[in-house]
Amino acid sequence: MHLGTVFYLAEAAGVTVRKEEVANSRTGTKGTAGTAQKLSAHTCARNKVYNSESPESEELLPGSEPKQPLPTFPAADWPELLQRIMSYGSTDAQNDVMLLGALTALGSCMERYVRCPYGGKLQSPCMQSFIIALPASGKSALSSIRLLVDPIHDQLRAEWAEEIKAYKKAKAAYEAMGKERSKIDAPQIPANKMFLIAGNNTGTGILQNIMDANGTGFICESEADTLSTAIGSDYGHWSDTLRKAFDHDRLSYNRRTDQEYREIKKSYLSVLLSGTPAQVKALIPSAENGLFSRQLFYYMPAIEEWEDQFNEADTDYDSRFLEWGAQWKEVLDAITASVSNINMKLTHEQKEIFNFHFARVFGRASAIHGNQMKSAVTRIAINIFRIISIIALLRSLESLLPGGERSGEPQENIVRTLLD
Repeated sequence: MHLGTVFYLAEAAGVTVRKEEVANSRTGTKGTAGTAQKLSAHTCARNKVYNSESPESEELLPGSEPKQPLPTFPAADWPELLQRIMSYGSTDAQNDVMLLGALTALGSCMERYVRCPYGGKLQSPCMQSFIIALPASGKSALSSIRLLVDPIHDQLRAEWAEEIKAYKKAKAAYEAMGKERSKIDAPQIPANKMFLIAGNNTGTGILQNIMDANGTGFICESEADTLSTAIGSDYGHWSDTLRKAFDHDRLSYNRRTDQEYREIKKSYLSVLLSGTPAQVKALIPSAENGLFSRQLFYYMPAIEEWEDQFNEADTDYDSRFLEWGAQWKEVLDAITASVSNINMKLTHEQKEIFNFHFARVFGRASAIHGNQMKSAVTRIAINIFRIISIIALLRSLESLLPGGERSGEPQENIVRTLLD
């Protein structure tokens, strides 16, 4: 905002600001008399505020912390896999973050295979979550969540490496044919398949990644600035892609070069971000931006006490999460190979409870905060419904997932258990 707005807001709050004295002050920026002050006309919406003396200094923007401590999730009988993941948090807030991160990551793998009717269309458990965390708040525990889907990503990359190797051989043979090339079609470069999509991406690049993976993908970035910088670049501006993907909408792009046109009928993109409060502003400039109501936000308070960082059990968290990810992938492979899709429906009693609760929340939010909160509550309900579908599938497969008594069973037993 403009500096004049700062003066206006200060005076409205009862602070006397004599602008003439500030502008004509003989005290310079470093306390040297006679050095005129340089007044900036704009503020910078970034988490790091640098000064001329210490380019490494970092200052937190005031006013972003809650007015009172926020509650954490109540205790619940979560599926065993989620309980194991949550156990790696050392505080209640870390447990919540591990839970929300795990739900986002696991839901991204279910994409089109798990469906639930809601609002006149089939919803898939693909969510977009934003963990807002101050420095030294323990959000580093979230980095392990990405490892749950690494085996899926690694397999796709290995398949692509084999396909590109075969393509290069076919292309070399095609080039060596000389005039005979006109009789056959040129080999086509294989789709650059991946599951983990980089947040540092262009507008067309993110669309290509999603389409090459048949409409699916998972963006997991520990610094939200990676996305906001990419979206704000000259070749960025793909905030609309995130908004469309939330609703599983059609995605397309057209290039004049080679008259290339591509589209995907349904999109299943999930997003898991973490960053400081100021990074939210950089990515979502206004609450009226549709991306704001589509995101699930969790504010993570800073750690107030020192914690012992030496693990007596010498547990390697990364290897443990990778192991769980491999077992999770095995169960998914068995399901997707034998079942076209899984439909989840609520009972009549569950629907009544759901509607009663959100009718109260919708009415209260509208009365207190106005119409702007209506869209947020509506999409929170969609996200809650998607979480329900994730929990339902995990609970139905609980005996086959890590921690279950039948974990590690052959694939045919996995499918038989699911169908039963």
